[in-house]
Amino acid sequence: MNKVNEVSKLAKDIRKTVLKMTYEKKAGFIGSSFSCADIMAVLYGYVMKYNKDDMSDRNNDVLFVSKGHSASAWYAALSNIGIIDESRLIAEFNQSGYKLGVHPKKDAIPGVTASSGSLGQGLGLCCGYALANKIQNIPGRTYVILGDGECNEGSNWEAMMFAKRYNLDNLTLIIDRNKLQSYGHDEDVLNMDNLKEKVESFGLYTIETNGNDVKSLMDAFDEAIKSSRPSAIIADTVKGKGFSGFEDKVIWHYKWPEDEHFNAAMDEIENAGGKL
Repeated sequence: MNKVNEVSKLAKDIRKTVLKMTYEKKAGFIGSSFSCADIMAVLYGYVMKYNKDDMSDRNNDVLFVSKGHSASAWYAALSNIGIIDESRLIAEFNQSGYKLGVHPKKDAIPGVTASSGSLGQGLGLCCGYALANKIQNIPGRTYVILGDGECNEGSNWEAMMFAKRYNLDNLTLIIDRNKLQSYGHDEDVLNMDNLKEKVESFGLYTIETNGNDVKSLMDAFDEAIKSSRPSAIIADTVKGKGFSGFEDKVIWHYKWPEDEHFNAAMDEIENAGGKL
């Protein structure tokens, strides 16, 4: 199996695990998690360097998920690379007494590097982490996934200025540009317009690509890593990507699948071929 097919399979498996979790526990943000499944798959299956036996190793590349409502995709990615058994993940998700909440809690499972859910904080945290790595000559790179709705928060733009000021060339920001936030399309809430132009104007090396196409993402990360500046990938995605019944529908920001959605979505994901 070549690398593109291998990573595409990981993306499909992430979606299937998210579907099982949200269906079984009647919780989670499936639209947001499906839109970034390919990003997660490319990061863990192709881009990031990490010691799977010690996800806390400071030499690892690390991922922060600032759009914390996509925690189910983060958990599912870690499960599908062998960090936690899927049956345990599904059993513990959103259950009282366990750490696997709808929003992530630091160290809930190995690889969950920070708590998040209060939007606009993740990039600033990552800037601090990346700066510490540079000061201490630690080779690991820092990656952070933001939502495009989250970019309404001014703290993100302050963090970009900080990244440029300290030349955090070991930092890559990924914006999940699914163009749909909790109450409507971005353009109807607080129009972000051309995000690539905005991010570039803050001094980051910026690439725009198809965020639901594994090969396009792999090429974008290859290019970003070579930059001598902090980098950003604007990943053009579809909210709910993977099942046509979820795609680009605001209700699936919050709603969880019932029996008819589960069966139809599982069939569509299974039969999607090499890529979605």
